[in-house]
Amino acid sequence: MALSQQGKKMKRHISSFNGKITFINDAPTNPSPNLPVSEHLAKMVENIVRITGLSININSTTGGTHSKKSLHYYGMAIDINLINGKRIDDPSNESNVRRVQRLFSQEQDIGECFGPFINIRKNGSTITQKPQMKSKHLNHLHISSQR
Repeated sequence: MALSQQGKKMKRHISSFNGKITFINDAPTNPSPNLPVSEHLAKMVENIVRITGLSININSTTGGTHSKKSLHYYGMAIDINLINGKRIDDPSNESNVRRVQRLFSQEQDIGECFGPFINIRKNGSTITQKPQMKSKHLNHLHISSQR
């Protein structure tokens, strides 16, 4: 694990990949979600965009309202509400959403992958199905890293 001088995990901004990754908050008056996240999470997101060639919008990183123990508050989770300019819950976007979720779920450092099609939590190499998370993630993907 990479440590800063303060003993915290290293964080950095996710690359915009020449506009393929945008950071637009759902609420226009709220702050930009373009905030530093863990190095591992940033690499995962960039890798998925590189592999798929699809664009994504990240609408939440460390801000917003989440559960008390959410990894968002530690810079280890993001929410994605658009893929290729279309909402996650748009039926015409289903194949892109399925592909992105499948690829995230296969990433080595994935911690959580919640959305309309896949709902897993991974701890080390142990994967737990979380079907109860689907109803909370029909209009966005929640992606977190284990580190």
